[in-house]
Amino acid sequence: MKNQQVIIGIMVAVVLLGVGIGVMGTRNKKTNISPIKEVKKEEVIPTVDASVKVELTPLSGNKEVVLRIDGILQGTSTIEYTLSYLTREQASQGVIGTIKPTADEKSYEKRITLGTCSSGTCIYHNVQGAISVALKFTGTYGEKIFEKDFTLE
Repeated sequence: MKNQQVIIGIMVAVVLLGVGIGVMGTRNKKTNISPIKEVKKEEVIPTVDASVKVELTPLSGNKEVVLRIDGILQGTSTIEYTLSYLTREQASQGVIGTIKPTADEKSYEKRITLGTCSSGTCIYHNVQGAISVALKFTGTYGEKIFEKDFTLE
């Protein structure tokens, strides 16, 4: 009888141990369900209307250009510009900056060096092909964009 009690006790202990392991296993088990990620839509910025005219004129053997913007929209607070191009060495280069027109300014002209200058010494880029101009106008109307490729002659 004592042997039966020992065997029953061992069986109960094994069953309880098995149930305990099973419960612990389900608590620590990771599911393969991935959380739903919020998909952000890219904001599309509208283009400026045809009243905005942009010119890019080469100077000094294509070492500099003049960026001219006519028809600046009323309420414009900033115009961010990016000029990007390839050099003869096939390196991608560019110039970035910000223009802050006055409230009544309808035209703006800026001389831009195609290269780098430091301490009075300039190293000019040998531009190959077109220069891509991107302008982002920001003002009371929101944001508008202008993009065009210009070829230096």
